[in-house]
Amino acid sequence: MNYEAYDNMNLNSHEQLRFFVCDTTLRDGEQVNGVNYSPEQKLEIAMLLDKMGVESIDAGFAATSKRERDAIRLISEAKLNMRIMSMCRVVKEDVDYAISCGVDGVILFIPSSDTHIKAKFGPDIIKEREKIVEKALNSIKYAKEKGLFVEFGLEDSSRTNVDIVLEILAKAEEAGADLLGTTDTVGWMTPERTYAFIKKLVDNLNRPVGIHCHNDLGLATANTIAGLLAGAGYCSPTVNGIGERAGNASLEEVIMTLKVLYGQNLKYDTKVISELSSTVERYSGVNMDILKPVIGRNAYTHESGIHIHGMLKDTNTYEIFDPEMVGKSREYIIGKHAGKNTIQHFLAKHGYEVTLEEAGEFWNTLKDRDCNDESFTENDVIKFYKEYREK
Repeated sequence: MNYEAYDNMNLNSHEQLRFFVCDTTLRDGEQVNGVNYSPEQKLEIAMLLDKMGVESIDAGFAATSKRERDAIRLISEAKLNMRIMSMCRVVKEDVDYAISCGVDGVILFIPSSDTHIKAKFGPDIIKEREKIVEKALNSIKYAKEKGLFVEFGLEDSSRTNVDIVLEILAKAEEAGADLLGTTDTVGWMTPERTYAFIKKLVDNLNRPVGIHCHNDLGLATANTIAGLLAGAGYCSPTVNGIGERAGNASLEEVIMTLKVLYGQNLKYDTKVISELSSTVERYSGVNMDILKPVIGRNAYTHESGIHIHGMLKDTNTYEIFDPEMVGKSREYIIGKHAGKNTIQHFLAKHGYEVTLEEAGEFWNTLKDRDCNDESFTENDVIKFYKEYREK
């Protein structure tokens, strides 16, 4: 392995990417078992996404129910800055339902892989694919006639021969589709495979190519980044990575990776991320892992004495970006791995000047107060120190 090549890598030298986000938290994110947002909750999430600067939103599947249409209509009537889209099958009725909700556009989709074609339509894969593509092209034309912005996407395109994907998307482009979407429906792709796949499509199509990744093997965010680096014009992640089965690419991870590691000058107000994330968590009932990157409760918590000692001198020692960038704050936990330097610092911060030896003596006393390996917050330490001094 050429380690020198890695040493010399400068991700920040990557050219400025041109892409936008079509968030799908309200549609794909609601396909998690037990998640059922109210129309008002959907509007609140949409408003936070709009506040963050997200350009487009998949507001829901209009044909699903009256309640779904009420939610989409509520969002459309809010006159947000983002483009409001509704997912539709390639049938006239679905498009009409979307129109009745006042959306700006529709997301039309069909399956493309042999596996899906055979399971859903029959064993004659070539014939059935031709039929469903023809139906899709007619739906694209109908939606355009109605004045809608149209995204056309292929379900399970990652398990479809790329030449077949290219052929279908080229026809959709000719029929008038404004955006051409690809979907890694079952998390089949790797970053390398994603890059090559998207690059071929981008090099041979004129309309923006999009990428929507599922997280079955934990690669959704990495695959989305790879697709954008290959030239994808947009991506469709979700807040907190919420979504069917193992979820989707995480909006906050995608944005912060591009911003921090690739030096991308993005217009998104990332300080909204914390509020947005907690709102989705609360309304969905899907609790985040405390170790979740970017927004997990433990993401900016430091306990090890060695780590805290380094952080107190330079936060870059154990953080690659300031948590305030995403509306969070760091927290120091004084646990069994803490050291006397940490104790001395926090005591001094609150006006108690002690020597290292005195800090160590107090810390030993505090650790011995019970046998539960208890962790202490900064306020706990000060409280116990006051009690310690009075003895």
